[in-house]
Amino acid sequence: MEVRLKVTIKRRSFPPLYLFKPSELFEKFEETLKENLKGLDSSRVTNRAINEFFRRKGSRKLKKLKREFLKLDGAPLVKRKAIYNAFYRIFQRLEWALSSGSEKEIELKVWATSSIDYLTDVLEILGENDGRDFK
Repeated sequence: MEVRLKVTIKRRSFPPLYLFKPSELFEKFEETLKENLKGLDSSRVTNRAINEFFRRKGSRKLKKLKREFLKLDGAPLVKRKAIYNAFYRIFQRLEWALSSGSEKEIELKVWATSSIDYLTDVLEILGENDGRDFK
């Protein structure tokens, strides 16, 4: 018995990140975050992902991140490259979360939370190298 299997993978594409400034990338991330979190069932979403985004403390944290990325628009190439790599990782993980099937809701919540934490860590590291403290 011969079984033939054909698998096609549909890739979602995000634009080349090097075309954007760090602040534009953060705006794109913020739009994507809003879009994906608002699409989740609000009765079942009671975790940190929503608190990070919709609550007062979370919105202040996102505004602070946005200000920091605005400052990095004119940063040296080495820092911008680190930022581009960070956003590439974030958008790649979003693609994986969107294609996760039955676990999509959980994966999107984890993606939202871990992405905000990851961006905060990246800014802390870049700030330490600059003599600034992000916290």
